[in-house]
Amino acid sequence: MAARRHGAIAVRVLAAVGGGYACTAAAVALLAALLALAGIPRGQAAVAAALSGFPLYLAVLLWGFTAPLTRVGTVLGATTAACALLAAWLAVPPASGS
Repeated sequence: MAARRHGAIAVRVLAAVGGGYACTAAAVALLAALLALAGIPRGQAAVAAALSGFPLYLAVLLWGFTAPLTRVGTVLGATTAACALLAAWLAVPPASGS
C-alpha cells in the first residue's frame, strides 16, 4: 500500500513539475512572440516574457498539486500544445541586415 502511494506521489510531482515547466515555457514563448508583434523590441519582449514566467510557473505548480491528476495532465497537455503551436505560428523572423 505504501509503495502504491509513493508511486502516486511521484507521478503527481512529475506531472506538476515537468508538465508545469513545459506549459510555462510554451506560454513564455507565446508571450514573447505576441509582445514582439505588438512592436516591442525583440530583446525587451523576451526579457519581459521570461520574467512573467516565474509567477506563472509558481501558479501552475500550486494548481498542479491541488487539482485532480487527470485534470492536471489534460489541461497542461492541451495548454502546452496550444501555446507552442501559436508561438511557432506567430514567431517573428529576425530582421535582415541590409
